[in-house]
Amino acid sequence: MDTTLTFPEYPENETIGQFLASFREMRLEHEKKSIDIEELKRFVKENSRLVGDLSNSFGELAEHLVAPNIVEKFQALGFPVDKSSTNIQIFKPDLSKLITEIDVLVENGELAIVVEIKSKFREKHLEEFFIKMEKFREYADRKQDKRKFLGAIGAAIINGEQRRKILDEGIFVIEQTGDTMKISVPDGFKPKEW
Repeated sequence: MDTTLTFPEYPENETIGQFLASFREMRLEHEKKSIDIEELKRFVKENSRLVGDLSNSFGELAEHLVAPNIVEKFQALGFPVDKSSTNIQIFKPDLSKLITEIDVLVENGELAIVVEIKSKFREKHLEEFFIKMEKFREYADRKQDKRKFLGAIGAAIINGEQRRKILDEGIFVIEQTGDTMKISVPDGFKPKEW
């Protein structure tokens, strides 16, 4: 077994002391970069948490803009609703799993309107809303709830094309106007029923 030790080569014009000093500097620089990477990871993690908190806060703000006057707004459109509830969680019968969550439910004995609130609407939210409505309908059927269900999507930020798509699907659009929200109902609008 060969036990020969080999040392890295160093330039001829450098003494061993200079080479070792350079090597130590490189090692210290490497350790500093390792510490900087760990610090960067902590920074990214903390900022991700803060952005998530801000997004949740913005979503809660949108819910607080919608929920307080939602019954009156739907009554003004001719829907005889008389009650609203927020943050409803629907579980499997054995309570083992959350099936879906409803941001706001506006209802009476014959009708219920499921309202989903988003801070900024994205295309995927419409698909997710249809899945949520199907799950809610299944839940209602299990409970022998034969009311008809309508849907509404509220968003603080929504563009014209997105608004048109939602309305074309028979879903009410609730959007921000100043410090309150309005429900968009164009002429000829027919809400989808579940």
